[in-house]
Amino acid sequence: MNSMYIRRFLVFVAFLMITTGSCIAQQPGTAKVQVTVSPEEAYIFIDGHPYNHRSQTLNLVPGEYTIGVYNYGFVPQVEKVTLVAGNNPAVNASLTPIPTRVAGPWGRIQIEGNPDDTAAVFLNGTTPDYFVGHIDEMNHSIWAAQQLIVPVGTYQMFIVHPRQTKPFWSGKVDVHENQRLVIDIAKEASTWRYLPWEAATNTKELKRFDASTSSATIAVAPVTASMLLDKKQINCGEQVRLSWTSKEAADVAISANGLLLEKLPLTGERLLLPKNTTTYEFRATGPGGVVTSTSMVDVNPAVHTSLFAMPAEVRYHKVGDNVVRQDTTTLKWSADNADSVRIDPLGPVDGTQGTTPVALLPERTGTGPVDEMKTYTITATNACGGSDTSHATVHLTGAVEVAELKPPELPQTASPLPLLALLGFGSLASGLVLRNMRKKL
Repeated sequence: MNSMYIRRFLVFVAFLMITTGSCIAQQPGTAKVQVTVSPEEAYIFIDGHPYNHRSQTLNLVPGEYTIGVYNYGFVPQVEKVTLVAGNNPAVNASLTPIPTRVAGPWGRIQIEGNPDDTAAVFLNGTTPDYFVGHIDEMNHSIWAAQQLIVPVGTYQMFIVHPRQTKPFWSGKVDVHENQRLVIDIAKEASTWRYLPWEAATNTKELKRFDASTSSATIAVAPVTASMLLDKKQINCGEQVRLSWTSKEAADVAISANGLLLEKLPLTGERLLLPKNTTTYEFRATGPGGVVTSTSMVDVNPAVHTSLFAMPAEVRYHKVGDNVVRQDTTTLKWSADNADSVRIDPLGPVDGTQGTTPVALLPERTGTGPVDEMKTYTITATNACGGSDTSHATVHLTGAVEVAELKPPELPQTASPLPLLALLGFGSLASGLVLRNMRKKL
């Protein structure tokens, strides 16, 4: 019997001892649930942590759990369950294989130096989506090989004991093309060996997972991803569309000038409103590698204003309380790349361009000539910190005069003709009387 079968036998005996002991020591309040997995090498995770591989009877404290079954190259099955004391309905996980195959360039990782062959192995992360298998699927290179094949590159490897939440070993791993890297996790990295991997040159593509009684091949697919900005230059207040795609990634992260955006889907898009020139950093991470890229959008914060008065000279004439003449001017204005505009002394105005009629009044209140310069100021700003100011002047001329005094009007009387006629009649009568008196004398 070779060493592989001996190890499997010892693991099986230990498993029987653990499960038998658990049954003997099981307390009345224990919740029991049977989890059946297919393929048989699939690994059970509880609340995101490795529990053990293959079908298991779980003995847990009653409560709510997330039970996940994972095997690289298959679609995982994850269920939320509420377990009560005693027996609970079984969980049956028959995983669906991912049909696509994997091609090189690639290298191979072989793990040695750990007695626990059931320890779970992760690449580039410790959540279940980064799980690639357990040590017994990648720990020797005899005629029936057990091998972990990954794209050429650098990885952070984590190894976690079953029923533990933290890795007991982690380290950086550099995979070379067509090379077999033999890692002894009980020794220093300086003792690791690169050996030729002859089979790589004769292999075009592989299934993601292939296993038999004494062999296993796990071929991890490379991560591919990209990010795109629809504009490279915008004015303040304009939106930019950020889109990204990824394949074989477990997580996608995008930061803007170092500030991480919210949790993102593996493929998607966002409409963003940057207020200054922004560099977007994209990072797609999976067990098959890490892809990064950057893209920058230049935000123009500059505001440009203009203000003109037409006409630039107007007249004002007032006599007493009567305004005889009051000309108007029209202010024509614009404020490019602004979101807030005001014209003093008028106040805020709407939009980024327009015209405003203005009737001018002199500052003086007494009489005399009017000769004044009126100044109008436009100030425009935006949310990106941009600001600009322009001025326009209007010359106001004219006069304020006192009203002329008029003589009082006499009251109207009766016509003098009747009186004159009466006087004439009286004079005529007096003449006749005097004539008669002379005749008698």
